[in-house]
Amino acid sequence: MKINAKSLFVFTLGLTYSTLGFSQTNAPQGMAAQMNLNTLAAGGNAANVRIFDNRYEGVKGSPYFMEAWLPGEIEIKAGNTGKTELFKDLNLKYDVFSNLLVAVIPQTKDTLQISTLPVISFRMEAPAGDKLEFRRIKEARELDPALADAFFAVLYDSQNGKATVVKRIAKKKIEANFKGPYSAGQTYDEIVDETSYYVVANGKMKKVKLNKKSLLEAFPEKADQIKSFISSQKLAMSSEADLVKAVTYYQSI
Repeated sequence: MKINAKSLFVFTLGLTYSTLGFSQTNAPQGMAAQMNLNTLAAGGNAANVRIFDNRYEGVKGSPYFMEAWLPGEIEIKAGNTGKTELFKDLNLKYDVFSNLLVAVIPQTKDTLQISTLPVISFRMEAPAGDKLEFRRIKEARELDPALADAFFAVLYDSQNGKATVVKRIAKKKIEANFKGPYSAGQTYDEIVDETSYYVVANGKMKKVKLNKKSLLEAFPEKADQIKSFISSQKLAMSSEADLVKAVTYYQSI
C-alpha cells in the first residue's frame, strides 16, 4: 500500500540522535587558572588548587539491534477500529535501548522516529536475507508483568501453535566507574546486550537458557524423550539452532 507518513504514530519528524555532550565546566579558566598556577609556583597549600578530571571517554556500544538500515515493514493499530495497517517498503532501525523504531520511507526519504506503543509487530530483513519478526507475546504478562509490552524476536513458531521459541534482545547501560579508591577503572559508559530466551507452550511462557538442563527443567513431563532426542542428534544445546531443533521435536510428540 502507499505509505502515508501522517497516519503513523510519530514522535518527531526527522531522525534525531541524542548526543551526549559533556562540558568541562570544572576546568579552571582565565584568572582562576592563573591563581592556581601562582599557588603551585609559590608552593602553597595544594587544597587551594582546583583539580579537574578529563579521563571520561564517552559512551561505547550501540543502542540499536543492528547498526545498518534494514528493509522491513511495520504493522500498526488503526486507531480504535480493531483493524491494523501494514506499512511496507521501509528501511528500519530498532533502538532497543529506548524502545523506538526509526524508519526511512524510500520514496520520500522522510525519516521518522516512531513510538512502539501502537505497533503490533515489525519485521526486518537481515543482511543474510533472513527475515526476523518482532512481536509482543500475550503469555509474557503472566510470567513477568514487566515483559507485557516487550517485543520478542521469533526464532521458531510451530504451524499448530503448540510451541514457539522467542528471544528478548535488551540493552543496559553500565555507568563509568573511575573515581575513588575502589573504582573499577572504567572511564566510559557502556551499552551492552542482554539476551534472554523463552519457550511458549500450552499457554505458558517459560524462560530457558542455552543448555540441556534448562530445557529439560522447562518440560519435565517430556524430559526423558527430549533428553533422548538431544543425545541421538548430538546437540550441544549451546546455540539458538540447537534450542529450536529440540523444541521442534518437543512439539511433535
